[in-house]
Amino acid sequence: MNLFQHKYGTSILLIGITLLLVVSLLLASTSYFNTKEIEALSSQCHENGGEVSIEIHNDFTSSYSFECRSLRNVS
Repeated sequence: MNLFQHKYGTSILLIGITLLLVVSLLLASTSYFNTKEIEALSSQCHENGGEVSIEIHNDFTSSYSFECRSLRNVS
């Protein structure tokens, strides 16, 4: 019985570690791609003569709002 509990505990530990690694990689990749997306949006906004307004809603989920305000005079 002791050997069975040891194998069961080891299996649960490996599953937990694997799950933690997968979640960490997903969060890191989401953060990376959001950063790249914000950089691309910002550079396009500046190229079009706009002013960037970014509001980060949640650092953990990387949710944000992006707005490009035109600085050019519209006649």
